[in-house]
Amino acid sequence: MKYGKVLIALDGSDGSQQALQYGAELAKSTGSELTLAHVLAEPAYPLYGEGFTMAAYKGSIEQEVRDAATSEKGHGEELLEEARNTALHYTDHVKTEILEGEAARSICDYAKVHDIDLIVMGSRGLSGLKRMVLGSVSQQVLSEAECPVLVTK
Repeated sequence: MKYGKVLIALDGSDGSQQALQYGAELAKSTGSELTLAHVLAEPAYPLYGEGFTMAAYKGSIEQEVRDAATSEKGHGEELLEEARNTALHYTDHVKTEILEGEAARSICDYAKVHDIDLIVMGSRGLSGLKRMVLGSVSQQVLSEAECPVLVTK
């Protein structure tokens, strides 16, 4: 089967590095276009204890959130640049995307809008209680994506 457009979802984990390797090799053998994507988490506002007056600290909280988002975006850009350099050893058809929001939904929405033929992603390997409580992004993408999904371990 020919996959014209392949999306590789990267989060910096060992599993996503394996997904990058597999997806890049697949692109080389099939001539696929690669999109490397990293999802920035939605900003989390810090919670403070009893008696905290929100109005008094609103500016500093907003600054903390902006600083964290800037740092996370920088990390995501570095991750994608390293991945792009790796992928370019296999194919010249590589682009990168920073997505924002809930990871599984962002990946599935991007794939749908951009007519992605295959999503390749790693499994973080959550086990036991963590998997039951948190679920996993790969499980959610497998469930929600409208195209085939390949999960590497």
